[in-house]
Amino acid sequence: MVLYILRHERRNLDQVGFFTPLTSIGKHNANIKVYSKFEDIELDAIYSSPYKRTLETVEKISRTKDIPVRIDWALSEKVGADKINQLTWPDYSEQEKLHELFHVDKDYTPTADKDYITSYKESLDTYLTRVDTFCQYLETQKDKHILIVSHQSITDRIIQKLANVEYQLEMGECYEINLD
Repeated sequence: MVLYILRHERRNLDQVGFFTPLTSIGKHNANIKVYSKFEDIELDAIYSSPYKRTLETVEKISRTKDIPVRIDWALSEKVGADKINQLTWPDYSEQEKLHELFHVDKDYTPTADKDYITSYKESLDTYLTRVDTFCQYLETQKDKHILIVSHQSITDRIIQKLANVEYQLEMGECYEINLD
């Protein structure tokens, strides 16, 4: 199994909300640099945070390879305490409207669904549980080549759990884990 852990492309550093898009540079990088990296790599699945910027990061890969994105709320950003009070978690109808714009696997049953996270206020234990549960799920996906796109705290935790390495991805950076 090969996992490609990708942190979303560039966003405005002051914005961390659910609907925060990629910047124009981030969109360019997603369509050129990120796409080029995966153009010749065989993928079996793409998993993404439900956030707009993660979906934008893998949109071209998903559509070109005709691999619907599996949205999993386990991959949602863990927002820092300094930003929590500035944000309002979107209701599911707002999230659904966003997801309709992308090539999404509507049959996928996420390890953490829309009801698991209903607020930006989340305990450390809840955060660790959701990410670690997703990692356990990944370990069952033998002989697959999987692309996962998420946010810094999530990508760092996945790398730590599955590769036993402390590593912080920059926006747009990818870390490969071979679990064969």
